[in-house]
Amino acid sequence: MLHFEELTVGGITLTSLYMSYLMCGYAATLALVLAGCRVVVRCVPGLRGVNWLSWALFCALAGVLLLAIRPFAPAWMTILAANEALFVSSLLLYCAAADVLAIRMDFRSWGIWLLAIAFTVNGYFTYFHPSLTARILNSSGTCALYAVATAALLFQYEEEQTDLAGLVATLQFPTMALAWLQVLTAAQHILRCVLTELYPPGDFAHIDLIQLGFSYASMVLNLGTGCGLIWLALCGHRQDLQRIARTDSLTGLLNRRAFEEMLARELQRVKHNGKSLVLLLLDIDRFKVVNDTWGHLAGDRVIRQVSNTLQKGLRPSDALSRVGGEEFVALLRDATTMQAEEIAERLRTEIADLTGWPGGAQITISIGVAQSHPDETPEELFHRCDQAMYRSKNSGRNLVTVSELPSGGLVVL
Repeated sequence: MLHFEELTVGGITLTSLYMSYLMCGYAATLALVLAGCRVVVRCVPGLRGVNWLSWALFCALAGVLLLAIRPFAPAWMTILAANEALFVSSLLLYCAAADVLAIRMDFRSWGIWLLAIAFTVNGYFTYFHPSLTARILNSSGTCALYAVATAALLFQYEEEQTDLAGLVATLQFPTMALAWLQVLTAAQHILRCVLTELYPPGDFAHIDLIQLGFSYASMVLNLGTGCGLIWLALCGHRQDLQRIARTDSLTGLLNRRAFEEMLARELQRVKHNGKSLVLLLLDIDRFKVVNDTWGHLAGDRVIRQVSNTLQKGLRPSDALSRVGGEEFVALLRDATTMQAEEIAERLRTEIADLTGWPGGAQITISIGVAQSHPDETPEELFHRCDQAMYRSKNSGRNLVTVSELPSGGLVVL
């Protein structure tokens, strides 16, 4: 055993008193983090995961306070209730991480069973076969399992590849940083189990430097996890706000601002790799008649249905945006004019074939097609596509028109 000689006051060693003071200091820190967490919730409504985190901090605070009175209170409070509160806190940290990242909490049911098992084991080694070593192994082993589950959850997070990629903040770095912090937490608990087996402690009144060191390390890592989750939640909230600012509320598509940013970036890309992209500008024919005759709710229904049909008809690599009331634009990456015209004709036909509209109306779209030119700005490309679309309108609607390149190499169909 790794014990050292120390003074005893009233039957309680100075080391155990130091442990109690350490726990009280940790409890005060937890209380401050919990208060800060509640302030964040009030200042940033709708923050995901922070309510779970608040309960996790509350349970940790309760557990630490119970541990702090170990020399003066009965075992059921300072061992069973205290450790169970800390286990619940670890499970709630897992739930908080899952909520922040909007991932299913697959481990939650297993975590609840683990709470019951850990409580039973602690009870057995407290009242039927008292053993501080066994309780430490049980506590650290349980906490290690929760940390591994949380790390696995964080590592499995993959940001959805959407047209907003590159336009909104990424959660990859804070997520991976928090995941590795959980790996470190699990490793610390496993190391504690190994050293406890090699150097078993006597009892809580004669706790050794190994257990003191690991108690301190656990406090630091757990506080880091709590602060890391608040950081991750704020990053996620910022990402949500950026998504809202760059998407159309009716269809969920990119709005005009986001599309223009993406178009500028894509034109730079094709300029460097020598390829080209194609724009399709699509406008619903006689949409004002729909609104005036059947009302704006019917008009919204038409826009949503047309949006869904266009999304299904495009390739996975293409991007679609709503840039006006009844106007959409599609960006076709690495496509030729011939491929783009075929896609546009298919989209035009699919929209014309839709049925079930109010009053038996037929909805059609007019489409303009424009291929990018190396020296062309986003505004010039969009303008050419707009002109082609209006030629479709002026030629009778429900048509596809291909724009001429600036050099005059293509004829209008």
